[in-house]
Amino acid sequence: MHPRNIYTRPPDFVQLARRYPPLREHVFLTHTGPSIDFKSLVAQRRLTEALLYLDFHITLTLPDDRLCPPVPNRLNYVLWIQDLVRATIPNSEIVRGIDIGTGASAIYPLLACRLEPTWQFIATDIDKDSLVSAQQNVERNGLSDRVLIVQVPSNDPILHLIEGHPSTTYNFTMCNPPFYSSAEEVAQSAEAKEYGPNAICTGAESEMITPGGEVAFVSRLFLESIGHKTRCRWYTTMLGKMSSLPEIVGLLRQHQVENYAITEFVQGQTRRWAIGWSFETLRLPDALARIANPTLQGIMPARTTLHQQFSGLESRDVLCDAVHRVLKDIEGVTLTSSAGDESNPSILVHATDITWTRSARRKKGTKTSALNTGTAGPILRCCITCSHSSTSDRTRSQGFQLEYQWVDGRERHVFESFVSHVNRKVNAVLGGS
Repeated sequence: MHPRNIYTRPPDFVQLARRYPPLREHVFLTHTGPSIDFKSLVAQRRLTEALLYLDFHITLTLPDDRLCPPVPNRLNYVLWIQDLVRATIPNSEIVRGIDIGTGASAIYPLLACRLEPTWQFIATDIDKDSLVSAQQNVERNGLSDRVLIVQVPSNDPILHLIEGHPSTTYNFTMCNPPFYSSAEEVAQSAEAKEYGPNAICTGAESEMITPGGEVAFVSRLFLESIGHKTRCRWYTTMLGKMSSLPEIVGLLRQHQVENYAITEFVQGQTRRWAIGWSFETLRLPDALARIANPTLQGIMPARTTLHQQFSGLESRDVLCDAVHRVLKDIEGVTLTSSAGDESNPSILVHATDITWTRSARRKKGTKTSALNTGTAGPILRCCITCSHSSTSDRTRSQGFQLEYQWVDGRERHVFESFVSHVNRKVNAVLGGS
C-alpha cells in the first residue's frame, strides 16, 4: 500500500459505524474483532460511502447495478499519480488530468480534487447511465467547475479528447479498464472464487468486459498515445492481472518507449498493478518507477538512480568538496544547489553538451558535437547527493555515498557516461588528497 495511504491500518469499523449510522447494521464481531461481511454488496457500498464521507468529505451515491469502488485501492492509484506529478511537473503549472472510463462514481476525480485543490479533470465514459450518476456525484460535491463529465461514443478513439482538442495539453491520464474478455472469464476469476460471482458481477458490462480483455484495451491506448506523444506527459492505466504487464511492456519496448514506470497496489489479499509511459525526457526516480517484485524484474525500466560507495573518509565534507572540484572542471556544466534535505547536500547538474568524454575532448574546437545539434533544452540534468552510506560500519570508518538521480535527458548512455566520469575523477581526487 502507498506509504501516504491513510488505510495502511484497517479501519475501526465500530468507530466508523458510530460516525456513519447507515453502516451500523453491517458491523459484527468476529474472533479477530469487529468486521463487516465483504461478500455483502450492500455492506461494501455502506463502507465505501462511510470512508469517503468521513475521510474526504465526499458524498457518493451509486446505482445498484454499477461497480462499487474500494476506496483504499483507488486512493493508492491517486497517490501514485500525485507522485508522478510532483516529480515531473513544476508547482506553477496548471495540472489537467483525464479519467478514462470514470464510471458511475467518478471516484478518481473526486479523490484527486480533494487531495489537490487546484487540479482539473475531464472524465469520460461510454455508458450514459454511469455518466448521469457521475455528473450527480460531481455536482453534489461542489466540483462542477473542476471536473467536466463527457460522454464518448464506444467506437471513438480512447483518447478522443486529446484528438479533438489539439491546442490543449494534459499532465496525465488515468484508467481502470475492464479486466475481462468475457462473462465466462469473470466467473472464473480469483475474486469470483473467493467471494462468489455475485460479489463482483454488479457492474455494467462496459465496466468489466471488453474484447480481448485489459491487454487489448491498454494496447489500443498505447498505440493511440504514439500519435499524441507529448500532448500528455504521463499516460497511465491500472491492470488487474500481473500476467498483463509483460505483454504491455513488450509492446512499449517494441516501439522503443523506455521511459515508463510500474507500480503495485495492495489492499488486503487483492493486488493490482499500474503502468505509465511518457514520450518526454523527464525521468522518474526508481522509487516511483520500479517495484521489488522478483517475478517482474525482467520487465522493470532501467534504473535512473545510481550509487557509488566511498569508505575511509574523515567526513562527508571531504567527499562533497571532491565532487565540487570535479564538477567545476567539466566544461559547459551549470551547477545549482538543490533544495531538499540539508543534512544530505545535493547539486543539480545541467549540461547542454557532452564535454567530459575523450571523444568530446578530441572534438573540442569544432562548432558542435555529435549529440548537440542546437536543439533547445539540456542534454542531461541530474541530481548528485552526498550522504552517509547505509551499509557503512561507522564504528571503524566513515562510509559515504554519492547518489546520482537522472532528472532529464533522452539518451541513457549520456547519463551513465557522466556518472562514470565523475566517479573516476572523484576517486582520483580522494586518492591524491
